[in-house]
Amino acid sequence: MIGLIVILGFIALSIASGINGGEGGLGIGIAGILLFFLGLFGFILSYKELKQRDIYYRFPMMGIISNGLMLVLLMIIYILGLY
Repeated sequence: MIGLIVILGFIALSIASGINGGEGGLGIGIAGILLFFLGLFGFILSYKELKQRDIYYRFPMMGIISNGLMLVLLMIIYILGLY
C-alpha cells in the first residue's frame, strides 16, 4: 500500500513538474523528499514483515520491490539534480 502511494505520488509530481516546464519549485521538491522517506519507511516495514514466520510472502516482496525501485529512482533523480 505504501509503495503504491509512493508510485502514484511520483507520477503526480512528475506531471505537475512537466506542466510547469520543469520549474516545479520548492513545494514539489519537498514533496519528492517526503515521498523518498515514505518509500524508505515502506521498505523497512516490508523487510521486517518478511522476517516473520508463517506469512504469505507475496505482499512483503511486492512492498520490497516497489519501494526499493522507487528509492533507487528517487535517489538517481536527486543525484542528477545536484549537477
